[in-house]
Amino acid sequence: MDYTHFETEMTRLTSEISKLLTVVLRSFENSIKSLEDKNLELAEKVLKADDQIDELNRQIEESVYQIVARYRPLAKDLRYAVTMIKFANNLERIGDLSCNIAEKTETYAHVDLKDIVNNKEIKKMFGISLEMIKDSYKAFGEKNIQQAVKIWKRDDEVDDLERQIRKIAVQKLEDESFNKELIIPYILLARDIERIADHATNLCEEIVYIETGKEIEEYL
Repeated sequence: MDYTHFETEMTRLTSEISKLLTVVLRSFENSIKSLEDKNLELAEKVLKADDQIDELNRQIEESVYQIVARYRPLAKDLRYAVTMIKFANNLERIGDLSCNIAEKTETYAHVDLKDIVNNKEIKKMFGISLEMIKDSYKAFGEKNIQQAVKIWKRDDEVDDLERQIRKIAVQKLEDESFNKELIIPYILLARDIERIADHATNLCEEIVYIETGKEIEEYL
């Protein structure tokens, strides 16, 4: 294998992943902001960005297929190349879930959603999930297994917050002053963010697999 050219191709591929990450992070942040501000224009921007995210994902997949066919990498090099596809796919799914959030801005445009988006549990879920995505990419670039495991464990925090929100939603049903129309978007928003955190944990699992050839549970 021409290792110099292989490394050059992999560097270019990493740059494509970085571009995809930038677009996905922007979509996630904009989706939440569209809800906060009831900004339909921003919500539409998130939905339109999904086509770009899908295209970047396809380009990365095609690049990996070409690299594997051309250089026939083995062992860790092969894991690294193939895992790029999984990494991109998880980012693409985060983009899809950001669209789900943006669609709520449109669906519930007639309702004041500030009681939801300003909820401390929702805000904390969003903050943790955003950090998990950013930090997992940093761990990926640094090949930092310990950091990947640390990020992976943070998913428990997000899961706990999502469970709290479901309990709060049930309690709100008995609160006559609370707009019952907010219950469904409240629960669905928490679920979308929780699933985004799940995809961030998938990224961490791939980092561990690249470096060790083991599933993260085996590594712990």
